[in-house]
Amino acid sequence: MQQFSANIFSNSKISNCFYEMVFSWKPNTIPLPGQFVTIRAEPNTSPLLRRPFALSGFYESKKRCSIIYQKRGPVTTLLAGKSPDEQIDIIGPLGNPFPIPGKKNKAILIAGGTGIGPVVFLCSRLKNLNLEYISIFGAKTKSSIPDNQFIKQNFVICTDDGSAGYKGTTTDYLKSISNLMTSDTILFACGPQPMLKSCNDFACSHKLPCYVSVEQIMACGVGACMGCAIKITKEPGFARACKEGPVFKSTEIDWN
Repeated sequence: MQQFSANIFSNSKISNCFYEMVFSWKPNTIPLPGQFVTIRAEPNTSPLLRRPFALSGFYESKKRCSIIYQKRGPVTTLLAGKSPDEQIDIIGPLGNPFPIPGKKNKAILIAGGTGIGPVVFLCSRLKNLNLEYISIFGAKTKSSIPDNQFIKQNFVICTDDGSAGYKGTTTDYLKSISNLMTSDTILFACGPQPMLKSCNDFACSHKLPCYVSVEQIMACGVGACMGCAIKITKEPGFARACKEGPVFKSTEIDWN
């Protein structure tokens, strides 16, 4: 973990609500899929708190990272207005990453909404390792699908209204390919809580391991404030998304 000032190389609108930002990476630590950074968009005290953003890619030769984020509040509005050559204050990498499956495994990657970032990162890592995977992205409608070439080439698109790709949710699509599941299949998911619960239920019904990256509001990002605690099934009954997570084995979470 390191705090540093990052130069912005690009900051593009890629759908009606999503943006993709690429910025410089100064730490010697190589970030991994599932990890995140916290960003202070402005040097002043407003907004006061940093915001967490999951990493969507790391380009080692150029020492650059990327995030895919949604413009929906004061900080993301500030970020959306940033231009190349401006700077942002970053702390990272933070959190625990997704485990990387073995060569005998088949990975099923599921992303919903703003959960697309870490799943894109994991997908690119598995592709570089020549590992077998199926990637699925779910959105409400066609206009919410990021205009990103990697996503278009590597993801099955699902829309609730059928305006693009498969008509239905990511879980609906999972059920439609359940015949492809083997004992070596592993699920990886990031997105809204109802989607993660559905992925957990599907995995349990097929006796498959499932890892989820939870989306929680974080204040400090380093485990000090306890503001991102979630209920888990073992003692002490809770875990901090920023410290013990954000990636958990789905059966560790108390979905009730």
